[in-house]
Amino acid sequence: MPDLVEYPSVIAGHIPVEFLQLPEEVLATTMIHHQHFFPVVDDEGRLKPAFLAVANVQVERPELIARNCERVLIARLRDARFFWDEDRKATLESRIERLSTILFHKKLGSYREKADRVSALAAWIAAESFGRPDAAPRAEQAGRLCKTDLATDMVREMTELQGTMGGIYAREEGLPEDVWKAIYY
Repeated sequence: MPDLVEYPSVIAGHIPVEFLQLPEEVLATTMIHHQHFFPVVDDEGRLKPAFLAVANVQVERPELIARNCERVLIARLRDARFFWDEDRKATLESRIERLSTILFHKKLGSYREKADRVSALAAWIAAESFGRPDAAPRAEQAGRLCKTDLATDMVREMTELQGTMGGIYAREEGLPEDVWKAIYY
């Protein structure tokens, strides 16, 4: 964010601890990409219920600016929590058909068609190239589900989380680790 401000002042803000139940990727994306705030982490690298914002003025009452920043961020986090709760009501598998309605490329078809190609290729690579026919079903599953998060509210709102949210939702659904990690990138 260089050159965005001439007279930088750093403001510290807080968020309610309840929002730390959201995935860290969602919190960080909301703070960094949507608000241009800096998340604060502890010594282990875990997010704390705090952020830093940079104002373009010399601030006399930073608590007023912090309170307004907190209000805006909390509203975004409420939306994110709503998307998180709603998206988890449906499985990734149940979202596959919706991919048929999302165009990947006019000459290459929908995201459903792309996912079908990826799943077939992933299974073939696992079985033939890597000599792991036992891994082919999980590779096929990861390929089939790898684009399903495009049909979630969270990814529609925060496109930066494409793939990442698919992996997180797959982990939340209890899919095998190698499947959700293959989806998450």
